[in-house]
Amino acid sequence: MIILGIETSHDDSSIAILEDGKVLNMWSISQIDIFKKYGGTIPEIASREHVKNIAILQNFLQEFIDLNKIDHIAYTSEPGLIGCLQVGFLFASALSIALNKPLIKINHLDGHFFSGAIDNKEIKYPALGLIVSGGHSQIIYAKNKFDFQIVGETLDDAIGECYDKVSSRLNLGFPGGPIIDKIHASYKGKYLKLTKPKTSGEFDFSFSGIKTQVLNAFNNKKYESIEQIAASFQEVAINYLIEKFKLAIDKFKPESILLGGGVSANKYLREKFKDLHKNTIFPEIKYATDNGAMIAMCAYLRMKKNS
Repeated sequence: MIILGIETSHDDSSIAILEDGKVLNMWSISQIDIFKKYGGTIPEIASREHVKNIAILQNFLQEFIDLNKIDHIAYTSEPGLIGCLQVGFLFASALSIALNKPLIKINHLDGHFFSGAIDNKEIKYPALGLIVSGGHSQIIYAKNKFDFQIVGETLDDAIGECYDKVSSRLNLGFPGGPIIDKIHASYKGKYLKLTKPKTSGEFDFSFSGIKTQVLNAFNNKKYESIEQIAASFQEVAINYLIEKFKLAIDKFKPESILLGGGVSANKYLREKFKDLHKNTIFPEIKYATDNGAMIAMCAYLRMKKNS
């Protein structure tokens, strides 16, 4: 079974060819360099860039495989920036009509959940997933491949969004995640005293309070260095994530735990996460950010269920 996966939900244009759960090839074009000067993604510009990028990716695809060999075409339908999603949908629809191949709608967050399973890595169920990105921070409990429940989520900002906002205010650059992670890794000094927010939901997150404390410290000049502020933010934010996820592990007692989403590329988070359970599953770094392979993988698992 050969599946084409298409991902255009935010600022990464990506397509991938998957055969029986194994990635044959993947092509991605990032828009990060375009948005560095803005300090964040501008939806209208992102949509226009997707139109340009999809044409380039289609050429790569046609050089790699006879399109008639594709059995199914999967695309990200939600959530995401509406204009960006529309580009992927129109591309998928055009191919579907031209090739007479069925379309499969895939939820972007489902893609991140299964990103660690790409290339036939086994997930043992029930499983518990931590999905962390620029737009989402969720804990997902899965009884099996197709029975999902969101048991915890952010009540305000997503963790990736906070990384970008803190990095922007400290004039460190965009995207903030990799920059702050690198600073944290080399920082040897004392951390600022930051409190972890409390939420009404046992497994819910609140990152706006952490962000506000950090920005107040910066604005009021209550810090020794920019590196101290950045490192302190990561120290409290990541440990807050881990503490909440530990509570969920204790309650749901999963057979495996998964990490997904763009923030899953964070080295400190990975280091902390791997010690939480005997069966931990991480996506490869190339599958941590938005990508077509995770969309194709979701479609493959769905088709296996129906076959």
